[in-house]
Amino acid sequence: MLQFHAFTTRSNGGLLNELINDIGISFPFDPQTSTHNPKIFKVKALWDTGATNCVITKQTAIKVGLKPFTKTKVFHAKGESIENVYKLNLYLPNGIALSNINATECEDAERFGFIIGMNVINLGDFSITNVAGNTVFSFRFPSIKEIDYVKESSQSFKQQRDRFLNKGRKKPK
Repeated sequence: MLQFHAFTTRSNGGLLNELINDIGISFPFDPQTSTHNPKIFKVKALWDTGATNCVITKQTAIKVGLKPFTKTKVFHAKGESIENVYKLNLYLPNGIALSNINATECEDAERFGFIIGMNVINLGDFSITNVAGNTVFSFRFPSIKEIDYVKESSQSFKQQRDRFLNKGRKKPK
């Protein structure tokens, strides 16, 4: 049986224009082979489907004590720049732990210290709904099934049509 981990974040009334939640960050290590437990630092993270890779603020990298292992060219809203790249372990809500994730450095931000980019989002299933004026976003790892709203609405329409067309008919005995 496939085991997966998932979490859901809900707004407290109202639609969200940013998806931010608490995560953990630590030094990179392989939890399968390592016996030490590094300190996990709690940080606010922004989920960003427009970010190719994860990003860590300079202040957060210093707080965790991470050291860059290389530099890379980064394209962003202000143009392009050469930035530090760090390896780290990432702890998402509800038991999702990812080892040796690369994150590039960015300027410090007030609302978050980390950006979860597509290199992590692509590992699972990510959805956002906005029902009754409330935003709910969910992530599960690993990906286990396709979510297709067009297919779902098409099937729902066919079921409603069939019920309507068969409403007055007598069933054969």
